[in-house]
Amino acid sequence: MRNAVPNDIVPVQDAGAAHWRSSLRTRIALWAGLVNVVLLVLLVLALAGFARRMILEDARRDTHATAQEAAQRLDGALHVVTITTQGMSDLVGSAQLSPDELVTTLRAMVKATPGCAGGLLILEPRERGDVAFARYVASDGRDRDFVADGYPFRDQGWYQRTVASPGGWWSEPYLNRTAGDVWMVTYNMPLREPGRGARTRGMVSLDLPLASLTDPIDSLAHLPGWRVSLVAPAGTLALNPEVGVERLETLDDYIARAGRSDLREAAQAVRVRGHLQHVHEDAITGERRYTVVEPIGDSGWSLLVAQSYDLITDRLAQALWLLVAIGTLLALVCMLVVSKLARHISQPVEGLSAAAARLAQGDYATPVPHAQRRDEVGQMARTLEHARGSIRQQLREIEDMTAARQKLESELSIAREIQQAMLPPGRVIDREHAHLEAYARLEPAKAVGGDFYCFIQTDPDGLWFAIGDVSDKGVPAALFMARTVTVLEVAASLHPSPERVLAEASRRLVQGNDACMFATVLCGRVDVRSGACVLASAGHDAPLLLHADGRHEELPVQPGPPLGFEVGDVFPLWSGQLPAGATLLAWTDGITEAFDVDNVAFGPERIPGALQPGATAREQCEALIARVHAFTDPAPQSDDITALAIRRRLDSPSASPEAPSTQETADADAPLHPA
Repeated sequence: MRNAVPNDIVPVQDAGAAHWRSSLRTRIALWAGLVNVVLLVLLVLALAGFARRMILEDARRDTHATAQEAAQRLDGALHVVTITTQGMSDLVGSAQLSPDELVTTLRAMVKATPGCAGGLLILEPRERGDVAFARYVASDGRDRDFVADGYPFRDQGWYQRTVASPGGWWSEPYLNRTAGDVWMVTYNMPLREPGRGARTRGMVSLDLPLASLTDPIDSLAHLPGWRVSLVAPAGTLALNPEVGVERLETLDDYIARAGRSDLREAAQAVRVRGHLQHVHEDAITGERRYTVVEPIGDSGWSLLVAQSYDLITDRLAQALWLLVAIGTLLALVCMLVVSKLARHISQPVEGLSAAAARLAQGDYATPVPHAQRRDEVGQMARTLEHARGSIRQQLREIEDMTAARQKLESELSIAREIQQAMLPPGRVIDREHAHLEAYARLEPAKAVGGDFYCFIQTDPDGLWFAIGDVSDKGVPAALFMARTVTVLEVAASLHPSPERVLAEASRRLVQGNDACMFATVLCGRVDVRSGACVLASAGHDAPLLLHADGRHEELPVQPGPPLGFEVGDVFPLWSGQLPAGATLLAWTDGITEAFDVDNVAFGPERIPGALQPGATAREQCEALIARVHAFTDPAPQSDDITALAIRRRLDSPSASPEAPSTQETADADAPLHPA
């Protein structure tokens, strides 16, 4: 059963489980991984766009809020100084205080001002002859009397600007040697008596260490990506990460010197004491920054707070790369899980594939697995199992049919042997100087055929012969042929002439012929010594007579009805003489109706061309059949082929074996005449 199907129908390399690269679970895992990667990329892109916009917006709001909060703190510190100075100015301008009271008041003002390093009070005399008052009170107690020291304070620019100024003003950062090389800023206010048009009597000022302004915002300057600049009222950079205060460089000078053209818009906002928020790119480093310009109250100071966009985007990029790494790891884990699940799902399918491969290789004994499942796999398994059962049933039927066919072929072979045994061999009858050769050859188209011939010798000098063709082929024709031969042999032993033999055979073959089969028969008898020949035909073709000199003629035998279909009694008798050296040739329609590949029949006209004068009866039959095969090749044989030859020859002592005696020669040369 396993070898019932040839292995070459299904190549071995195509059978069995699929390679892992083309398996279902590999494809499912790859597709799942691809989908995860695509989703991850889309998620990262969407998240990157949203997060970038949100983070940058938050950074702008945070920078703006931080700048405002720092500016408010600085404004508070500066405002305390201005309020204190204003109070001192009002007190001194409206009261008549003694020098000691002025010193005491000034010292109290210095102490009351947070971070104040010292205060200066200058009063011009009210009347000629009075002494001016110019004292500096330091918070550390190192006071100084400018009048006693002879310090020309009236020649100083700050004094002249203050007394000429309508209100207070903040100085630019300067290095105070007296205070111990400390960078200071000073708020100066002119002293005027109450009332409109009052004259200026002097000035009051408070020194504030620059550190007291920069320290509260110094922590911002050290944040990663942050830059803080403090600009004094005249534009001096009091705090900048690139420019030290000791350079006393203004913002405009820094822009011109460093080539920071991107800060021009910020410098303009500082000049007009305006607010500004803008994104710009560092003209030197190319770094993108968000800068806020915030004025510090009415003091004239300005605060610049900038935050780097690149640092923010770098952090965002780091977060995205971390997300990509985690997403990739999750995708790989997902692929692994999907591969495990796909393997669990594809195993039954692989089992079905292996079962189908076994069936393709002819293994029908192994049941198909998973037939008990209730899912689609079980349905496929049951279908495959049903196909396996059907194939096994068909193979058993084929085996039975093969055995029956082999048995039938064996029986047909035996029948063929029996039929061939029924056909007599060729004969040679010698009577003194007369000789008669009788030979026939039959080639059935199938295992058994319906053609037949027979030689019957009922007396020493006479030979009966017959050749016939049954209307059908195969086993029924063979059985009817055997019956016909038997009937002819019996009839030939009872009747002296062919017409009576055919009439007797016709009567007997009609009996029990329910299949309505019939046979055409040419029956004759020839005398060996005299050459007398009589013929009768039951629907068979007339024979051909080939003379020793090569001439040939068709004998005018009138046909009677075929044998077996109905009882016939009239079979015209032809009588004549077979000359010495002549050959009587008869055949069945398997010769005249042999067709070539172009469906052209051999026909009776080609028969004389196959005959050779002087050839034996056997040579004549074999030559004729060989010519038929040469004509029809390569077309298959369609009908039984039978040829029968009767040749008569006479011996003469003075002549060759084929040359008849004078009497026989006369007989041989005499024309054939009907009796």
